[in-house]
Amino acid sequence: MKIIEIIKEKFSTNPLELNKNNKDLISSVGFLFVIYFLAIFSIIRANFNYIDDLRRCIDGYGLDGVFSRHISKHLSHLLHASNHITDISPLPQLVACIILALTGFILVKIICNKTNKFLLIASLPIGLSPYFLECFSYKFDAPYMALSIFVCVFPFLFMQKKWWLFSLVSIASILVMTMTYQAASGIFIMLTIYFFFTNFLYKKNSIKDNFLFLSISLVSFCIAIMVFRYFFMEPIDFGYVATDVANSENIVAIFLQNLKKYFTNIFSDFNMTWKILSFAIIIIFYIKTIVLSKINKILSAFLTTFFLGFLLLSIFGLYLFLLSPLFLPRAMYAVGVFMAILCIDIGFSLKKIFSIPAIALIWCFFVFSLAYGNALADQKRYNTFRTELLLHDLSSLFPEKTDQPYSIKLINKAGYSPVVEHTAANHSVIKKLVPRNLGGGWPWGYYYLTRYHNFKLNRDETITDEDMSVIFDSYYHTIKNLDNKIVVILK
Repeated sequence: MKIIEIIKEKFSTNPLELNKNNKDLISSVGFLFVIYFLAIFSIIRANFNYIDDLRRCIDGYGLDGVFSRHISKHLSHLLHASNHITDISPLPQLVACIILALTGFILVKIICNKTNKFLLIASLPIGLSPYFLECFSYKFDAPYMALSIFVCVFPFLFMQKKWWLFSLVSIASILVMTMTYQAASGIFIMLTIYFFFTNFLYKKNSIKDNFLFLSISLVSFCIAIMVFRYFFMEPIDFGYVATDVANSENIVAIFLQNLKKYFTNIFSDFNMTWKILSFAIIIIFYIKTIVLSKINKILSAFLTTFFLGFLLLSIFGLYLFLLSPLFLPRAMYAVGVFMAILCIDIGFSLKKIFSIPAIALIWCFFVFSLAYGNALADQKRYNTFRTELLLHDLSSLFPEKTDQPYSIKLINKAGYSPVVEHTAANHSVIKKLVPRNLGGGWPWGYYYLTRYHNFKLNRDETITDEDMSVIFDSYYHTIKNLDNKIVVILK
């Protein structure tokens, strides 16, 4: 019996000790779920068909493994109880809340080895950052975006177990990430760097064990990425984003170019209050790490500088090496994980007074999430008004049904509602988050116009209007026509 107990102890794969901590797990996840639900309640209430959602709601278009998201595809069939997915919101967003709540609990557990309400609150930037709010807006994709974060955090529950077990779990988890949403590719590296440096600076492990952990983590990551690259990845080139990787000749230039653009985006997206609070959190973390380190303070300052630098570099993961990476908010949600790591670390290591900037930033994110959901609702009304007004005029000008659909080109966009414009005065990122569903230059600017109202219209961006005559002009738009071709200039 004693031998059996020893074996069970050595090979235990129950890192959370759920048998002993069921109450802690359920109460912690429930606590975070309630906060996430309150934060995104206005997004759920807005019922906004966000970008791809339009096509999926109207045509039943599923998550067909585009961008190699094969696991998202199969999980969506399970969640929707059908291969033909339909709008079942808010269930996907609620599932995303549960996944993020569990992720926050695990992140606190692996950093602090304990949980309390204060530390759980410190984890909230994971899902409340403005970047993940765009993920919450997707009625169909939200759970799989949340899952991509969870699987990057989950392996670190096993980092104190057998090295081969940690490696296998890491490889499997990273593969899941690559086939759900690859914007999370930097999170595993970020946590690896965090534990490597903090263990070294605080002398939690021997140097040998520390470098063994680093080696196993990086090798496991590389193995998973290579397996994905050669067995599961489907190369794409959609113009605005592609899977092409920089070569040895231009890799440094591409890396720096992408890095500059990502941080330029953050600088422009964060208002002054967010910038000050974020900078304060980073400075407190930096000073705390040096002061509490158990090595020479000069060496500690030098290493901590590198530590923070590597953490910042790892936020965007493999996207930094792509020739055409995605720069939209949903590609940058690892920023929230970075802030959560720092907030949890500060809350655990220092007195609560030093966490004031962290709590203030989380409160700002929470308030913004409510404002964002209300802005979506107002923009939805404005999008509908402009679309229906245009269709009314088109149906008056072309009242007869034809066998041949009209071809239409939109010039300009319908613009933002006054509520969005007002919100943007203090939160410029809102204009990146709120779509304008009527406008030229991108497919989703036509979809509601051409597919929802049964008016036979085909998008054609190649139409030129030089020889067209104006047949209608109003406060909101100008309509030109020649044969079965229509050009609309939105005002």
